[in-house]
Amino acid sequence: GATVGGFRIEKSLGKGGMGEVFLATQLSMERQVALKVLPQSLAVDENFIQRFLHEVRLVARLNHPNIVTAYEAGQDDGTYFLAMEFVEGETLETRLKTQGHLAETEALKLVRKVAKALAYAWDEHHILHRDIKPANIMLDRHGEVKVMDMGIAKSVVEETSLTLTGAAIGTPYYMSPEQARGVADIDFRADLYSLGATLYHLVTGSAPFEYVRQRRLSE
Repeated sequence: GATVGGFRIEKSLGKGGMGEVFLATQLSMERQVALKVLPQSLAVDENFIQRFLHEVRLVARLNHPNIVTAYEAGQDDGTYFLAMEFVEGETLETRLKTQGHLAETEALKLVRKVAKALAYAWDEHHILHRDIKPANIMLDRHGEVKVMDMGIAKSVVEETSLTLTGAAIGTPYYMSPEQARGVADIDFRADLYSLGATLYHLVTGSAPFEYVRQRRLSE
C-alpha cells in the first residue's frame, strides 16, 4: 500500500542483488508495473547508487519486443526506483522445474528470439547483458519471450565501468571463460556463450557441467 514516486506497491515479486522487485500500480496511468527498489541499506552507498542509476540508463536505451521495457526511474525521499513493464508469466527456470526440459524445436524458437534481442542490444547500443540464463528469460502469458534483469549489463562504448577490473560478473554455469577470468574487454561473444549454455540446459534439463559437480560431490 505504500506509494513510491507515484507508484502504489501491491506485493513483492522477488529479490535480487540490486534490489527488490514489486508489483505496483502506476497511479497516473492506472497500469501495473514491475517496480525495482534499491534497498535502503544500499542507498547510502554511493557506489551502489551509481550502479543502480547505470542500470536505469542502460535499460532506458533499449526498445525491442523481446526486452522488458523501462517506463520511468527516479528518487523519492531517498528511495531510488525503476518502473518497468510487468510481464505476467513465468521464467524459463520455472518452466524447467515443472517440465524437466523443453522439446528441441521449442527451445530453438525461444533461444532464437533471445538471440535477436541480444543482437539488437549489441548492434544498436553496444550493450552486453552478461547474465543470460533461464532465470532471466521470461515467457509472458502469450508465450512471447522477454529478456529481463539488465542489472549487470555493460555498455562497451562507455569510458568507465562500474565493475572492478578483474572481477568476474555473472552466473558460473552460464559464464563464458573470458568473463570468468574477469577480462575487461569482452564483447558479444560472451553473451553468445551464455545463450548456448542456456540452450543446453533447456534441451537436456541440466545445467552445463552439472554432472561434473555431482560427480565430484559423490567422490
